[in-house]
Amino acid sequence: MSFDIFLGLALTACILGILFRLSVWFSHAITPTREKIPLSTRLQMAFAGFFKVIFSVRLFRVLQSFFTDVLLQKRVLDKSVYRWLTHSFIFFSFVVLFFLHAVGAFTFDLFGSEYIPTLNPVLSLRNIFGLLALIGVGMAVYRRLSMRRHRLKNYASDWTALGLVGIIMLSGFLLEGTKISSYAVYQSMREDYGFYDGEEAMALEAYWVAENGLHSPNLTQPIDEELVATGSALHQDSSCIECHASNKNAFVSYAFASATGPAAAAIGDQGTVGFFWLLHVGACLGLLAWLPFSKMFHMVSAPFSLAIRRVMGREGDDQVNIINRQMIDLSACTHCGACTVECSAMMFFESFQNDFILPSEKIQYLRKIAAGKKIDEQTLQRLQKGLYVCTSCERCTDICPSGINLKEIFLHARYALLNRGVVETSMLSHFSFPLALAQKFTGNHLQALKAVHEAFLSRFKSLPAMLGTLHLSRQKILDNTSYTSCYSCQRCTNICPVVRNYANPVEALDMMPHQIIYSLGIGNTEMALGAQMIWSCSTCYLCQEHCPNQVELTDIFYRLKNIAINTIETGDAK
Repeated sequence: MSFDIFLGLALTACILGILFRLSVWFSHAITPTREKIPLSTRLQMAFAGFFKVIFSVRLFRVLQSFFTDVLLQKRVLDKSVYRWLTHSFIFFSFVVLFFLHAVGAFTFDLFGSEYIPTLNPVLSLRNIFGLLALIGVGMAVYRRLSMRRHRLKNYASDWTALGLVGIIMLSGFLLEGTKISSYAVYQSMREDYGFYDGEEAMALEAYWVAENGLHSPNLTQPIDEELVATGSALHQDSSCIECHASNKNAFVSYAFASATGPAAAAIGDQGTVGFFWLLHVGACLGLLAWLPFSKMFHMVSAPFSLAIRRVMGREGDDQVNIINRQMIDLSACTHCGACTVECSAMMFFESFQNDFILPSEKIQYLRKIAAGKKIDEQTLQRLQKGLYVCTSCERCTDICPSGINLKEIFLHARYALLNRGVVETSMLSHFSFPLALAQKFTGNHLQALKAVHEAFLSRFKSLPAMLGTLHLSRQKILDNTSYTSCYSCQRCTNICPVVRNYANPVEALDMMPHQIIYSLGIGNTEMALGAQMIWSCSTCYLCQEHCPNQVELTDIFYRLKNIAINTIETGDAK
């Protein structure tokens, strides 16, 4: 009775959780839109898209996705056999155990057969797939521990998911093992189905000790072989054989029974069986209730994400369904870290020490933002910066086993966060250049760049803005002092392709390259920091290569950019 109550509670939590997660798909977004799209509109567009696929040839793409991407995990196999084996061991074992054991009675009823867990093939298959699942968990744990050098982050939820799976499998083996060795369980079974007393009962018990792993308080080793032979004959004649294969077929549980039998008998085998039953059932029901609120929800969302990708491709033309797809994608993330391992900007994590440079970490917090959770301002600023230290190379999108269009999500999230009005100086880096090519957000990009430009104008004065006489100074804030070798030959300015691009370069760039170096020479660093030229520089290194006195102009420009950005970000404003 109590089991039914707890099962009902777990199922209720699971169903309500799934309904809540589904509602989030069509009620939240990270995309910057002028007006919030009503829930009814998003549902209408989602169903319209669904029926268009069902009644078209694109249905075959969905079926293809189900078999190749969901069941066979071809996307994972193409990148890593190790990860594919890890996932397959856990996934297929869980599927088999669910239908063969958890709902075995229902499964066998479909085929007109009675479910008897102590008969083969159930007895053997339960051990085989339980062992494969444990191996898969071990491989996953090893990967998470060994992949730290690739900046694979681990959260409590990651270990909880693996821990629950491991506990379910281990407790299942321990439960079955203690049942095998339990004298109380044997006695109960003999009373219900046996017909023997006295010497015959002792002979049957001797057979179960010798062949089925029973730990009996009535018999000591070595057991008389004749007694065992008599017990074997009785076993063959009794009704036991009709519903009980040899416990040795449960090879893993049988090994546990041999190891734990004496200890369980000393403690009390009936209580030990009860404890492992509570542990096993509790872990199973806990996983069921926790599923919608954890990364395990990818079992629901990842198939949708993969199918949608097959149908829509990487670029969709329907803004509403793009928003819907992004929300499904966010919930499909398993935090496997594959995107981080492949990220072309991962090396910059060492310099910036910002976890949000790593794609797998960005997606975790974007999911929270999209779900409407509150994120502190400092975390939002780090996330915003991490979104701009990205080359938009799409390697993360290509590698994602759940089919998440990470590039699209990151692109939309950049401008969603910029709507907060916080200036993002990382937009001036070369990493953000591909963003200017995104036609969907051209206006947003130019507006954000204008905000950054205004922030610099309010802090630094350019040469055209300076009035009066310039004075010499002893100020030196650059560690690169090669500028002291400049004698103003202007070869850097004459060869600069950026300067030649403008009819009036002084108006567009504030200062020429040789003037920036000259301003450093007289100690006026602020004037150099205020020049548009350092941001317009294409870093082609022509100036540095052709300087007769080996002034390292491009390297100096890089240093000036970093000083200017750090000045703005630390709030050092006039």
